[in-house]
Amino acid sequence: MKITDITLTPLKIRKTLLRIQTDAGVEGWSEVFGASPPSSGRTSVFEAYLENIIKPVLIGEDPLQIERHWETLTFGHEDRMYRVPANVVGVIDVALWDLFGKETGLPVYTLMGGAARTRIPLYWSVGSGWRMQPEDMLEKVKEGWEASYRAFKIRMDWKGWRQDADPMKDFAIFKLVREFLPPEVYLGFDANNGYSVSTAIQQGRKFEELGIDHFEEPIPHNDLPGLKQIADALDVAVSAGEQDAYRWWFEHLVLLGNPDILQPDILSAGGPSEVKRIFDMATVLDKPVMPHSPQAGINSMASIHVYATVQNATRPHEFSVEFSGPLDDIAAIYGEHVVPQNGEVNLTDRPGLGIDLDEAKVEEFRLK
Repeated sequence: MKITDITLTPLKIRKTLLRIQTDAGVEGWSEVFGASPPSSGRTSVFEAYLENIIKPVLIGEDPLQIERHWETLTFGHEDRMYRVPANVVGVIDVALWDLFGKETGLPVYTLMGGAARTRIPLYWSVGSGWRMQPEDMLEKVKEGWEASYRAFKIRMDWKGWRQDADPMKDFAIFKLVREFLPPEVYLGFDANNGYSVSTAIQQGRKFEELGIDHFEEPIPHNDLPGLKQIADALDVAVSAGEQDAYRWWFEHLVLLGNPDILQPDILSAGGPSEVKRIFDMATVLDKPVMPHSPQAGINSMASIHVYATVQNATRPHEFSVEFSGPLDDIAAIYGEHVVPQNGEVNLTDRPGLGIDLDEAKVEEFRLK
């Protein structure tokens, strides 16, 4: 079996469907975030990598040699001296694992060692807190409660360039949400790189008094010594890693920043192949894992398949409607089981990532 082509189909759900096609008729699928219709005449950065590097390297190759292809794209090979970014490698890696599963007739979680569980609880993640008042955030949380979610995270989405912009309002938001939720219900807080070290410590201590389950990315992600100061000062579990690429950075993240929870993203970290290695490393380092991949769709299913293989993965996986597009459309294109039900995803035993792609719906949602 050989790879014959890799195609992109921009969709109206803010995703582009990527297909790795073979001469055996077996395909692997993944998603590129964002979509530009062919009529726009624009070429995305991903398309440039695809046409100039990825296709010349992969077309004509055996798609089942996933590790070899991962290394070639990440490090280059012989006369091809380049480094494809981890999030681009991740898109290809997702599709290769999906294809591998379809060829073998097995779910990806089985190919990666077997599922410790196939019922994966999710937490309802709500963002843009920086532009909200406390009552606005509470209404968003109530939507998740009504949808039967029983774990939550509120995100401020400050980013590092808006440091310490309004920690008092952030705390008021957290306090109102915490008082609404029963005390046993999981509630995390994501500063999205928004604080300085001292503010993060002060804020974290106030959160602890109310009851908080994890404190995510309190400061800019490149400040690893500062992260260690915060993690050492607080009792709450401090988490980080969603922006980070490859296991080598995660090693430095642990050695220098020492967060309590590691949060690799299925694309940013380098795909299922690399996330699985990061999870294995986390086990050695006694670090809990809690993936970042909040959108419903193919890539999120890839994240959940890998997460399902971790014996001690007891924390909920992230989910947010903000990054998913209309859930009815997602279900129509990919299958009902891709969309969470009652605050969880139940993995099937379908081959690959278990996606039931409706070709008629793909054509209906195609951006022209």
